[in-house]
Amino acid sequence: MADKELSRSLRLTGLQNFLSVKTASGGATLEEIMKFCDVTDRQIYRDLKDLEEILKVKVIRPKRGQKGGMAGRYRLDEGTSLRIGPEDAAAIFLSVLRQKGSPLAPKINEIKDIILAALYKNRFSGSRKDIESLQDRVHIVEEQLLNAEKSGAILLKLMEAIKDNRLVSIKYFKPNKGEWSKRDVEPYGLTSKHNNWYLVGYCRKSEGRRTFRIDLIDSVYVLGKKFDYPEDFCLQSYFGDSWGIFSSDESMRIVIKVEPELAYRFKLIAYHPSQKVEEELEDGSVVVSYKTCGIYEFTGWLLQWADFVEVLEPAEVRQMMREKLERMVGKYV
Repeated sequence: MADKELSRSLRLTGLQNFLSVKTASGGATLEEIMKFCDVTDRQIYRDLKDLEEILKVKVIRPKRGQKGGMAGRYRLDEGTSLRIGPEDAAAIFLSVLRQKGSPLAPKINEIKDIILAALYKNRFSGSRKDIESLQDRVHIVEEQLLNAEKSGAILLKLMEAIKDNRLVSIKYFKPNKGEWSKRDVEPYGLTSKHNNWYLVGYCRKSEGRRTFRIDLIDSVYVLGKKFDYPEDFCLQSYFGDSWGIFSSDESMRIVIKVEPELAYRFKLIAYHPSQKVEEELEDGSVVVSYKTCGIYEFTGWLLQWADFVEVLEPAEVRQMMREKLERMVGKYV
């Protein structure tokens, strides 16, 4: 019975979303709805009734005898259809497109269609050709997961476990050791950087709080056991001054000098909350300071600027950069 109820709930939600998208271009015929839901016309009539009585969604039906054109279409009443202004819809649309290649990618298309329906409403024809044309004029450059669908399914399972405070069992790949391990984790929350998602939680195997990259999780099982979420835990405080995801070392003040060719970027972009332009020199270069931890990630980030930046202090970070650069030069000798 539970599976049957779940199936009906999913079908009704899908039907509502489908009609929301179609309403922007005049609605959907009975045949289109039947094809989308893959059920008989009698079931569609029952579902439309349930939409109104259970979900309180007002459906505008064709009048008797009207089978063709706009009059023969089902659509949602203006008061219950998704209402988003053109500018808001455009902003959400661009944000959604940016998730291409991330674990969220499998869900992007259906969300995108709903947003586009609002974007096109009363402004464009709402045709698929117009929608695809708009998408072709937006190009997103991001790293892409080779198996986004699998990572997306894992991400959704973890969200379910986080919501209910349930223990999860994961199979995780440890890159530093090149091996798989199984462990039970109390999932505290999720964090993301550059479209990469991470699970933060208490690992019962390691007996400590750990961070796990989602695309390195091969499988996840939500267990029946519940755990008590620690009242003193705060995800934002957990990362603190960290440059990125990992923060195993102490925070320190780092000062760098940025050459004139690159100085403008550091005046326009804050690469870390603690970033501060300490001094603008006569030659156009700038001195910038940070208070951060996770120095391994910081120095890796700094290497992308090559000879346009120099670490002034502390000496240990300056030495770390020198050793990394020497190792790089050694590969090309």
